[in-house]
Amino acid sequence: MTGARAAPPDFAIVGAPKCGTTALYSYLATHPGIAMAARKEPGFWCTDAEAPWRVTDRAAYDALWAGAAPGAVRGEATPVYLQSAVAIPRLLAARPDARLIAMIRNPLEMAASRHADLLFGPNEDVAEFEAAWRLQERRRNGEDLPPGCREPAVLQYLANAAIGDQLERFVALVPPAQRLVIVYDDLRRDPGGEYRRVLEWLGLPDDGRGDFAPVHARRALRWAGLAGWQRALARRVGWLYRPARALAHAAGISPAALNVRPAPRRPLRAEFEAELIAAFAPQVDKAARLLGRDLAAWRTPASTIRSR
Repeated sequence: MTGARAAPPDFAIVGAPKCGTTALYSYLATHPGIAMAARKEPGFWCTDAEAPWRVTDRAAYDALWAGAAPGAVRGEATPVYLQSAVAIPRLLAARPDARLIAMIRNPLEMAASRHADLLFGPNEDVAEFEAAWRLQERRRNGEDLPPGCREPAVLQYLANAAIGDQLERFVALVPPAQRLVIVYDDLRRDPGGEYRRVLEWLGLPDDGRGDFAPVHARRALRWAGLAGWQRALARRVGWLYRPARALAHAAGISPAALNVRPAPRRPLRAEFEAELIAAFAPQVDKAARLLGRDLAAWRTPASTIRSR
């Protein structure tokens, strides 16, 4: 659209992180009637997030749909919109009829998965989740932050996984006909069924998709210090490091990928798991009330589930 501002997207996956948003984004991106933003997580509407990855320029945001087919339903996915106090109000102010998809998960699993994911960037350097959990108050006060941490807020695992509070705000802001909530357990158990439910809600036909392979397998670093060393090297001699990295990628070699290994989920210490269940219980109860759904399984220790 030359010389004019494009309309905001028709729908958005607003969160939350580690709740299947990447999988749903990738599934919807292949539907012939949908044009997903060329980049996942543009973050344009969450102006309260001090994040270097955000698209802040409106023209750059509009350009994410530059190749959209005429008449395609346009969508984007930014998981932190659900946590943001301003993102959803801003999006609805610009596009009052926008449809919004919230995705939630057992907050205990969500927080542990988020911690594992953050270890791949500069914002987290404490390898054990329990140790990182116990640093939340000190980090809230600016202490014990990882060198180079640019988003201290992501280290507040309890607040970021407050799915009950986030869902309550979502329900209050978004009219019933414009909101859809997906529970991660359902997406994991029946991805095809949830995919078709989204299509029906968007008024689109089933495209017959049958492949719903997992998008993100659990992973870990082979050498925890290597990623930090690479970031430090890029800061100090970026003029040399970046061209070398580009050549490696052109040859099909990814130093970062070589430092990644599959990682089975490690069980939490029983006492720590009980502590987390108690900490998140008010959030689980609130989400259950809002959804009218039994979420008692989210308050059951994993060891108990395995022994059944």
